Parts: sequence; C-alpha cells; structure tokens
Amino acid sequence: MHDRNNSRSGIARVPRLFRRLIKRFVQFALLLVVLYVGIVLVGLIPVNNAFQPTPGGIEILLVSSSVHADVVMPITTDTIDWREHFPANCFRGDTSRATHVAIGWGDRAFFIETPQWSDLRLSTAARALFWPTASCLHVSMTVPEQLGADARSVTISVREYEQLVTTVNASFRVDANGAKVQVPHVAYSGDDAFFEAHGSYHCLNTCNSWVGRAMRSAGIRTAWLTPLPRTLFLYLPASH
Repeated sequence: MHDRNNSRSGIARVPRLFRRLIKRFVQFALLLVVLYVGIVLVGLIPVNNAFQPTPGGIEILLVSSSVHADVVMPITTDTIDWREHFPANCFRGDTSRATHVAIGWGDRAFFIETPQWSDLRLSTAARALFWPTASCLHVSMTVPEQLGADARSVTISVREYEQLVTTVNASFRVDANGAKVQVPHVAYSGDDAFFEAHGSYHCLNTCNSWVGRAMRSAGIRTAWLTPLPRTLFLYLPASH
C-alpha cells in the first residue's frame, strides 16, 4: 500500500512540474518580447540630424513595405554605372528600358523559397527571425513608376551618394576577379536576379536594418536602428 501511495504521489507531481515549466517558458518569452520592444524603441533615436536634401543632387528612393525594403538608385550617374556591375546577361528578360536599380538584402531562404506569400512556410519565417541565417541580395532593374506608394524619395549630394554606393557594394560577395557572385537559376521575373551577400539575418538585422545602415552611411537622417517596416521613413523630409 505504501508503494502504491508513493507511485500516485509521483504521478501527481508530473502535471505540477509540467505547469511550472510552461509558466517559466511563458515568462521567458514575455521577457524576450519586452527586451526586443525596448531595443526597438531606444533604436528610434534619430541620427544624422543635420541632414538636408541637396537641391539638384542625386535622387534616390527608399522602399519599405510590410514585406521588404530596398534602396533604389539611378542606373547611370557620374559616380557609377550599375550596368557594369549587373550586365544584361544577369537577367532573363530585356532590361534596357530600366532607369533605376532596386537593391535589397535579406534572408536567403525567405527570398529564394518564398516568391509569393502562398509559398511562405512557418519554419522559414521562424528560422529567419529567431536564428541568424544566411543572406543574399535581390537586384531588380526597374522604373520609379513601378514602386508604388511604399517608396519615398530624397535628394543627396554626390559625396553622400558615393558613401551610399560604397556601403551597398560592400554587402556583395565577389569572386577572385572582383565580380559579384550571382545565385544561379533563381529569379522572380525577367528583370531581377539574386547575388551572394555578407552578413546574417535575424530579428534585429532585417532588410529594413540593411537599408537603414545604407542611409546612415550616406548621412541621411534616420533612426539609429530600423528593424521594422516603415521605420526608415520616420525622419525623412516630406516629399514634394
């Protein structure tokens, strides 16, 4: 009888232990959420507060939708001709009518495995957010009219644009000849391509974070941290 009572007592302790573990897990998860929100809020402090648009300078566009972020630059300027970096044979279609190049950095698996929302897998999203993952760059030849309401423009000086170009180029992996390394046989359409990138993606280093770093390097006023959509636009001068 004594052994039977001990057995029952042991069984009764299991649910209590299980509930205690769940409670601790929930507390830990809430702590992580609070910590993340705190970091994001502190990160909203603006930098480059002296920035002013340059009249007659180089117009760039910044895209930040609920899905992705890009920096969009004119294909040809005195600073750089992007067609020399992304020649026509990088793309399946005819890109000769494009006037701008849109470049965005992000999680490699999400980029390549999720061309449409219907292709999204929970495992892909969770891995991208909560574990540092490999990255790549998405390059699209485009025109500003295709960008829609998610784009904001700003005009910067030649010197600021040179800094922006340097930062963007530094994100690409290059081969022994200095050429950008393309991800073969992967594209959404005829005017885009993927390239190997430096850096790991996670919830504090997102596509918006990458565009934010590019903006800060160019001296454009933006938040100190920009992991969330739309945060890139918080301190931009109003578009006219």
